[in-house]
Amino acid sequence: MSPNTGRSGRARGFWSPPNILSLSRIAAVPFIYWGFAGDAQLALYALIGCAFLTDAADGFLARRFRWESKWGLVLDPLADKILVGSLSVFLVLYRDFPLWAAALIIARDLSILGAGAYLYFRPGNVVLPADRIGKLTTLAMGSALILYAVDWQPYGAWALWAALCCVAGSGIHYVLGFARLIRERSYT
Repeated sequence: MSPNTGRSGRARGFWSPPNILSLSRIAAVPFIYWGFAGDAQLALYALIGCAFLTDAADGFLARRFRWESKWGLVLDPLADKILVGSLSVFLVLYRDFPLWAAALIIARDLSILGAGAYLYFRPGNVVLPADRIGKLTTLAMGSALILYAVDWQPYGAWALWAALCCVAGSGIHYVLGFARLIRERSYT
């Protein structure tokens, strides 16, 4: 057991390995932009691939070694949203990614962040962990964004439509969940 964990294995500090991986996803964003702007295709593909792999790795490590933390519940989805939102903007600038799709993705993510902040700053400090629908949406969106980044069409466009169906479904799911939590909190 490391000095940064308690008896249960739960990470007490901010600097747990899963949180470091989430931070690396955020730190990769300027380098991904550099890959697009500098036309460094191989570096770009490696950076995007590694960034999306850290999303799977941080969750696996948190569950496997019981390094879950409140920081991780906030940092992991925040890192996902920063990566996906930034990448969609870069793709609009450098790869014929539809502006309306990027706007929809960013609007959805900002809505989720706003709702999460609202729930957290209400009495009870509710932190909503990512659920399977959110993870599936991130996977679908990541696949579409990667296909657009490598400029593999028409597969990128097809994957984008599938991802947007996931975005719509997860948006409805989050709105219903948010309404349920607000209703439950108002009765307690």
